Amino acid sequence: MALKGQEDPRWIVQEREDGKNVNAWHWTETDFSKWAKNKLTELFENKNYETSDITYTTKKVTTQGDVSVNTRKKKTFLFYELDVSITYEGTLKSNPNTTFKGTIHLPYISEENDDDDFEIKYSVEGDSNDHQSFKDQVRANFTPILKEKIPAMLKELRDVALGTTQMQLKAAPIAKLDKLEQTIVTPTPTSVPVSKPSGPRLVTVTVTEKFVCRPMDLFPCFVELNRVKAYAGGDAQLNPVKGGKFSMFGGAVLGEFVDIEMPTKIVQKWRFSAWPEDLWSNVTMVFEEKNGKTVLTITHKGVPESDQERTQGGWVDNFCRRIKGVFGFGGLN
Repeated sequence: MALKGQEDPRWIVQEREDGKNVNAWHWTETDFSKWAKNKLTELFENKNYETSDITYTTKKVTTQGDVSVNTRKKKTFLFYELDVSITYEGTLKSNPNTTFKGTIHLPYISEENDDDDFEIKYSVEGDSNDHQSFKDQVRANFTPILKEKIPAMLKELRDVALGTTQMQLKAAPIAKLDKLEQTIVTPTPTSVPVSKPSGPRLVTVTVTEKFVCRPMDLFPCFVELNRVKAYAGGDAQLNPVKGGKFSMFGGAVLGEFVDIEMPTKIVQKWRFSAWPEDLWSNVTMVFEEKNGKTVLTITHKGVPESDQERTQGGWVDNFCRRIKGVFGFGGLN
């Protein structure tokens, strides 16, 4: 998302002949969702349990959500948001001829919380006293099991995901600065300007994205530092007040808040660090609630025409897509 020929060499990936992520500086994402879903199935599907009063079996495990490890500047960030449902059935020993069925629901397992801090909901099909007694006894027996196995699973997830990523980082190619500098400063014949232009031609970039959340949930992703760091890297800085400055993606994006109207509108002065020092653009974000979802319209005025495609792609990939992935605002598959 920088002007061609003015890039920070650590961000060059696709334009290098070998396509390598030099010094593991560029943002990358590795998906560990399948590992987590398989592990939860292994732990809880088709398991038999018995107490002095009941026998029951956990049946099908259904897991929705995402697990990913993001890397940038050789730093790793683990993000996960899981919604787990476990069906179960069994009998009361005092009533062995009746089969009771129900569901155990863990709606939100996330790195935002402590490993053992997750909600557990128990339901049963039926409302008789025996049904309620069976459910209560399953809860009493199975909750300690979940509180033991889920934190252990999350620890193993970190070991596997972060360990694998660290091995990848150690294998990442190391930039040879002299060669990178030569690649950048040596122009091709087609890139040599015939005459010095008076200034770049400026255009407007517009992006419209839909998020599965309310405006009051999405708005903080642009003004709360911890949320911004979650998708833009740990070195992000911002002061979300009128006149307050911000810096994101290792200083590649700089700006200032012009107006903040919670939770409907944000206006910013905005520039890439690679742009000429006197070139500033204007960004307006409008948050509209429609049918329980949020439509975000980003109008970015004053973008150099040569940087139009890269800027539009950056809003979609580096902001909207990452916010959806990290905070689950893209919906669950």
